[in-house]
Amino acid sequence: MNSPKNILAIISFPFLPATTGGEISTMNILNYTAQQHQVTVFTVDPYSQNYKPESLHFKLIFGMRFKAWRYMNLGLIFTILKLIKQTQADYVFFDQPWLGWLMPFIKIFTRKKIYLRSNNIEYLRFKSMGKSWWTLLYMYEKFVYRMSDLVIFVSDVDQAKAIDEFYIHPSKTFLCPYGIEIKSRPNINSSSKQALQQRHSIESDKSIILFFSTLSYQPNYEAVAFIADEIYPRLIEKNQKFMILICGKNLPENIRQKLNGKSEIQYLGFVDDINEYIDGSDVMINPILSGGGVKTKAIDTLSRSQTVISTQTGAEGIDANVCGNNLQISTNLNWNAFTEKVIAHVKSGKSYNIPDDFYKTYYWPHIIERLSERLEKK
Repeated sequence: MNSPKNILAIISFPFLPATTGGEISTMNILNYTAQQHQVTVFTVDPYSQNYKPESLHFKLIFGMRFKAWRYMNLGLIFTILKLIKQTQADYVFFDQPWLGWLMPFIKIFTRKKIYLRSNNIEYLRFKSMGKSWWTLLYMYEKFVYRMSDLVIFVSDVDQAKAIDEFYIHPSKTFLCPYGIEIKSRPNINSSSKQALQQRHSIESDKSIILFFSTLSYQPNYEAVAFIADEIYPRLIEKNQKFMILICGKNLPENIRQKLNGKSEIQYLGFVDDINEYIDGSDVMINPILSGGGVKTKAIDTLSRSQTVISTQTGAEGIDANVCGNNLQISTNLNWNAFTEKVIAHVKSGKSYNIPDDFYKTYYWPHIIERLSERLEKK
């Protein structure tokens, strides 16, 4: 058993109540780490007070306003140095690099070890989205990564890219994937599909194809456009009987207009129980072509032993070796091949049991145990 440590975590963005994949990932790594260590979280004011503090194992300090100037607030230097002393921190943990400019001050005045978790390589994400200032972000991100004593990656793809592009020694990196909270294959409610059919007036002979995500994020709403412009017409051309359900809040209006007149697509917005939709669908599709990091919706779907058909970009960072037949990957932009995989799967009517190794790899307590062992080595 690893000896408990005092950890000060600095989270520069609001993550409570956690609703998006990234927020849930941040909340879980903190919560499960706090079950083995003493964790104090210094963060931004929450979105609302609708989170459940009794479910959190870490101590919360809301010390930053949700304003853009927090990233340039020099007063944070003194606040963080004081907190390190008060909490007797052994480690300082940053989730994402945005406040990484604090690292030199921490090193100079405290000599504490600093760990950075990279949800994705930010400059590559913004470069893929066509942002012109990605070169400035590259230089800043390289500085922060090299300043860290250990960089924790959620994706082996990002880990390899950072080693190559930021000239980080592999020994200063560690793979800590996006995790799940279930230890083994769950019991699937056999009536879920019938419930969806009744709720959304779907004929029993139609297959249900699911896509869900936070749809205000560009790579995700672009995926909806690909569904409407590329996948939908190919399914129609092949005379398939199907209904595509799209779940997620804040889909831009110009993308919603692409769905007009397409009777086999329903945009549902936010749904209360996404697991019911995962369980009741025949397949989940993940036609992502940009952005970085692990697509958490794919991991969540796989955890319920559902099949995911994904582009290469959408599957980056997922260990296909532990997914069996549940993860099927198609070459980026080859929409014919992507659609054929969807058709072949729904026609087969097969459901696969994802291997037990998936849960050994992605169950949060297992992940945190491996991380704790790695921190002991520093």
